[in-house]
Amino acid sequence: MKAIKTALFVTALTMTSASAFAQPLFLGGNYISREEVRTVSVAPATSTEQAYQEALSELNALKQMPANKLNKTLNLSRFDTSSNNTHLKEGGYITVQERMNETGQLEYVGRVNVKVHYAERDSNN
Repeated sequence: MKAIKTALFVTALTMTSASAFAQPLFLGGNYISREEVRTVSVAPATSTEQAYQEALSELNALKQMPANKLNKTLNLSRFDTSSNNTHLKEGGYITVQERMNETGQLEYVGRVNVKVHYAERDSNN
C-alpha cells in the first residue's frame, strides 16, 4: 500500500511540474511567448559546397550571438519585443538555392533556417 501511495504521489508531482519544464523562457508582466521561423541568406557562392560552408558558419555565428544582437540580425527589434530573452530553438537547418545571375552564371545561395523564441509585450488592456 505504501508503494502505491508513493507511486501516486510521484505521478501527481510529475504531472503538475511538467508544465514548468515545457517553457524555458520566464515571462513576467504583460509578455507572451512567441516562436517564429526565420531565414537568413548568405552571400552567393560559386559552388554548392562553398554555399553550405558559408551557411554553416552563419548558423554557428547565430548560435553564439547574445540576445540583443540576435534580435537585430533576425529583424525582431521592435518596441514591443523583450531584447534580453531571445534565443534559438534546436533544429536549425541549411538549404542551398541555385540561381542564375544577370550575366548568365550560376550562383548558389546558402539559406539558414532557424526557429527563434522571444517575448513580446501583450496589449495593455
